[in-house]
Amino acid sequence: RGFQPELNLNEDSTLVMPLVGDILLNYSADKSIYFPTLKQYKVNPAVMIATAEGTSVSAGADGLVKRIYDSPVTGKTIVMDLGNGYELTYGQLKDVSVSEGSYVKTGDILGEVGSPTRYFSVEGTHLYMKLTKEGVPQNPLG
Repeated sequence: RGFQPELNLNEDSTLVMPLVGDILLNYSADKSIYFPTLKQYKVNPAVMIATAEGTSVSAGADGLVKRIYDSPVTGKTIVMDLGNGYELTYGQLKDVSVSEGSYVKTGDILGEVGSPTRYFSVEGTHLYMKLTKEGVPQNPLG
């Protein structure tokens, strides 16, 4: 059934950045940050990386593509199982080039950055990247 890597992300692992860009909204689980479009402060379980529409997004770690779905908040979204209870979620995508159930290796292209959903129209074009362990948000930048 093709390449099936051992999915073994742990607290000592570091994720590879999926693209080059400036941090638009930083991960913030313990204090609220300002979301310009929503005009409100709230915690941010993810990192938003500013970039141009059409920029390729690569896998930050070896993983199994668990779900691909459309969300009103994060747009076209991919959820990857990285092993040991870790999941990596990418949002604000288009032209996704992987399918549910496929294994990807670090650096494999997952798709491209799409236009932002209306929840992030002021922030502009970006990649949404969220890391969780057992469903609890972690800082994807370590």
